[in-house]
Amino acid sequence: MVDFNFHLSTEIHFGKGILKELPETILKYGKKVFFLYDEIPAQATGAYELIHSMCEENGITITEFTGIEPNPRHTTVDKAVALCKENGADCIIALGGGSTIDSAKAMSFSVFHDGSCWDFFERKVLVEKALPIITIPTIAASGSEVSNVTVMANYEEHIKKDYRTELVRPAAVFADPTYTYSVPKFQTACGIVDIMCHSYEGYFSKSEGSIQDGFSETLQKACIENGRKAMLCPRDYEARAQLLWAAELAITHLADQGRNFVGNIHSTDSVLSGYVSIPHGADIAMVSLAWFKYSLNDSTVSRYARWGKKVWGIDGNKEDYTIAREAIDKYEAFLVELGLPTRLSELKTKVEEESLPEVAKRLFPIVDSMAWFKPVENEEQLLDFIKLAY
Repeated sequence: MVDFNFHLSTEIHFGKGILKELPETILKYGKKVFFLYDEIPAQATGAYELIHSMCEENGITITEFTGIEPNPRHTTVDKAVALCKENGADCIIALGGGSTIDSAKAMSFSVFHDGSCWDFFERKVLVEKALPIITIPTIAASGSEVSNVTVMANYEEHIKKDYRTELVRPAAVFADPTYTYSVPKFQTACGIVDIMCHSYEGYFSKSEGSIQDGFSETLQKACIENGRKAMLCPRDYEARAQLLWAAELAITHLADQGRNFVGNIHSTDSVLSGYVSIPHGADIAMVSLAWFKYSLNDSTVSRYARWGKKVWGIDGNKEDYTIAREAIDKYEAFLVELGLPTRLSELKTKVEEESLPEVAKRLFPIVDSMAWFKPVENEEQLLDFIKLAY
């Protein structure tokens, strides 16, 4: 067990119809809100009309913006920031998935800056203050609705970067599982894998712990069980609720407190996704599968064997390598069952294999790859791993 500091200050409102409590929270901060929303779920859930009517009843004025992309672009956020500066706001409400919520976080501090929000992600300036953020998730996935990180993409530079500070941790979240009913199957599947990755990325490390392992395994199994139910019956309230709560628990990294956490899967995805614009969970599926296959060796096999027994229910009487390979096969089969890609070469948006050396070249200098579960000593080994995703 290594030393750690843990902080989670988001006020969580969870349940069916919970949005009715929203005005009371808004009024803690003032009567002017900036409403950033994803148009399709906002209309499908009825939340758009409900928020506007409740705000009108309580004398709260709204400035709104929509059109955030998956893997949000900093240029789009800059447009929202300009509108917010023009109209002013006491807080920001973000309704949507991780991209919309991450954009709200970037907005929250960029409104106090004269340049682009990308200046913060390049560390040209540091966050010193931010507007309060209230989140309304419409998908169980990244858990951004309770996290202290925002991620932004710069497609001109082919890179995605994050910024972490407690100042962007949302003040409150209103999580209604029924708001995730309308999520398409592919997006639901992406969310399931994203939650799982937040649970297993630290699990596959050089640090162990009975509490941490048990918590991680429980979350992973919840994703498998309830993910299958939600894919078969999109309006299964209990399955959707379990996934949404799992997303919010996983992103807190409770299962990683006391571990030496190394986020190599997300680090790899942050560079790779600059070359392919698909939902984050689909990227993660391909990178994770490649990493599992690449990192299995004599030093890591016991951990993969535990994963196979505890998460995938494989017979523990088998030899460790047999269990480990079966577990990775079961993970790949689960991705296929969910309808997710397992190789970059499967994508309709063509990713040229020739671009992969550039990904390795950009990634290697910015990560401590020797600390990874299977240490990667040089750029060539890193490329070997990335090529397995192709």
